[in-house]
Amino acid sequence: MSRKMDQMVGYHVNLVSHFLKNRYNKNLSEIGLTVSQAKVLYHLVNHGAQTQSDLQKLLYVKGSTMNGIVESMLKQQLIIKKDSTEDRRTKVIELTEKGRAQEQKLWNVISQLDDDLTKGMSEEEQKLLISWLKKLQGNIHEQTDGGKESDAKRTE
Repeated sequence: MSRKMDQMVGYHVNLVSHFLKNRYNKNLSEIGLTVSQAKVLYHLVNHGAQTQSDLQKLLYVKGSTMNGIVESMLKQQLIIKKDSTEDRRTKVIELTEKGRAQEQKLWNVISQLDDDLTKGMSEEEQKLLISWLKKLQGNIHEQTDGGKESDAKRTE
């Protein structure tokens, strides 16, 4: 029986993901960020202050991992951490002005990466690819998480 890995969708998605993650890590490190920190900045800019537990859910990370991300961002003065007005045990994360400035640098980096990634593709092809990737994401999410709120919605 002949098996052809290079004919499988998952193989190619994983390969692209691997290369893309390496490029993100390299380019983001040049502005002093990790991929996880970049995601935190994105969510705070686009959705305002968030509880630490909400950010943890959005990033799909464990509490200890989220603590590490928050601590490193606090040291860089990109965020501040406050007690919630509703529950003092809950921590709310807000961007600082330095964090907002860093997010603009982040946007420039990821825009350039996206341009490089989609070079030679029409706008229609890009929209179609995004549609297919969201479908794949939904299929995986449905199989692993019982079809709860879709990842696409969480990372809009």
